[in-house]
Amino acid sequence: MATYAYRDAERTDSIFASVVENRDERFYCPNPHCTAHLHICAVNGSKKAYFRATKRQFPHIHGCIYGLNSMEFDKDQFEETLFDFEETVNAFCSDSATEHKTVKQRDTLYHNGCVKARPPRTLRQVYKMCKNYPVNDTYNGKQISEMILDDRSEYRYPNGIFGSKIVESVACSLLYDKTAMQIYLTGPVFSRRYKLILQFEDAKIYQIIRTELYNNRQHIIVVAGIWERAAKWNCFLTKVTSKKQVAVIPIHR
Repeated sequence: MATYAYRDAERTDSIFASVVENRDERFYCPNPHCTAHLHICAVNGSKKAYFRATKRQFPHIHGCIYGLNSMEFDKDQFEETLFDFEETVNAFCSDSATEHKTVKQRDTLYHNGCVKARPPRTLRQVYKMCKNYPVNDTYNGKQISEMILDDRSEYRYPNGIFGSKIVESVACSLLYDKTAMQIYLTGPVFSRRYKLILQFEDAKIYQIIRTELYNNRQHIIVVAGIWERAAKWNCFLTKVTSKKQVAVIPIHR
């Protein structure tokens, strides 16, 4: 399901499901490679409104995450004003108790003795947040396209991937090099414009993530890291020091 869509096939005029009232109006999937026609659902029901491909002749293409029920992001469950993307990525890259304690202290609010909402903290939460906003929107002042490289934001990365980013990817046919302790991906999912290298120094973390990705190599793989140019042309590398940096998104409905 999708919380926003586009009025036009060129994807220039976005609209959120929460403001749509006409059930008969047709919209277009946020994924620029997907041909699905979307319609509003749950306008008068107890659940929040969302877009869904209800016409059998215009479904989501295989691999489009906007056809998955699991991609819902309820913004009311999170505190946007406490979210700091750079700090969150740094926390993903660290397994230290100090880093975890600092983030936990920063994003906990108390009101009348009750714990209030926290910002998105896990990779899955941050990824879902990014996928549920247009790439030119912002979340606590930071543009979505500055946080995630996917098929929607690819046009904003003509020179490659640098700095703190979440990258949506799929496995390469040659997935890993055991000797170099590297895993090979390509992204974004549909254009596959860039080659990606995950570089490991810890053998145990490498083996855990390698096994998980090999067993799920048909699914979408999301990686958070601090990216830099690799030695090979059109190839970019991030060091993986924590299991928190990688998540598998199953693409079956």
